[in-house]
Amino acid sequence: MNQILYVDKSKSRDSIDIHEIAKFSVVIIAIFAIIIIGKGIFGLINNSILSKANEPVLSIAENGDELELKIVHDKAIDKIVYTWNNENETTLQGKGRTEIIETIDLPDGNNILNLKITDIDKYTTTYTKQYYKDASVDTTKPEIELAVEGSKVKIVAKDNKELSYLSYHWNDEDETVVEAREDSKKQIEERISVLRGENTLTIVAVDTAGNEQTKTQVFKGARKPTINVIKENDEVVIKITDDENIQKIEMNLNGEFFSTDSANTGASLDMQEAEIRQKLTSGENVITVTAYNVNGLSEQVTKTITI
Repeated sequence: MNQILYVDKSKSRDSIDIHEIAKFSVVIIAIFAIIIIGKGIFGLINNSILSKANEPVLSIAENGDELELKIVHDKAIDKIVYTWNNENETTLQGKGRTEIIETIDLPDGNNILNLKITDIDKYTTTYTKQYYKDASVDTTKPEIELAVEGSKVKIVAKDNKELSYLSYHWNDEDETVVEAREDSKKQIEERISVLRGENTLTIVAVDTAGNEQTKTQVFKGARKPTINVIKENDEVVIKITDDENIQKIEMNLNGEFFSTDSANTGASLDMQEAEIRQKLTSGENVITVTAYNVNGLSEQVTKTITI
């Protein structure tokens, strides 16, 4: 009887041990699965955070009839593609830059801008935003163009609708106002003489909506060289003067060419006055003299002298 009871106890203990081991194994497997799943979730969250951190930063500023796009990225940008209302696509090349500023036209009315930025890794980020522009409101500033024509400056002001006036002044002098003509409401042209020396020209263009554009530029005023051609007996005397310095002198006498800088070195003569004497042949002599100064201005004189 005691032996039987002993045997029964041993079987019961073994049975309990196996059950406990099984339970322990299940717990271990469950913990291991939780760790694996946790790592996976953490990895997804971490990757998502990194992905967002690596997206380009876009800022858009409205400027009248235009939008200024500023894009900053930690990778080189391959291209920017945008559409208005999912219509025609326009592509702007990134040219490997990490910071880009581009200006695009803003259409009238309600419009949806769809923008796609693709980096060198071919990762594309998409942005969408709605913009509204009142077509009846003129917010475009006039444009001002300047061009040097000899000793004068040509000023051209243009507007997309209608100009009111153009004003200009040298340095701190009083301004001169030029009103838009009835037959040229969108453009005003004016030519003014450049002052001697270095001077600052300020131009202001204003349209009828009150939009104003200002442009300032420094000009260095200079005069052209002066050429005098005089006949003395059987010679021609050429006298050239310049306020600053003479760059070079060229002469064509009866088809024969002469130059003080035949090698085109660009070296200045470093003189303000020069005199050349040249023998003439019997009969008719055609002479052309061209003088250049260090400011890039030139003067030309042609004469026919008979001996």
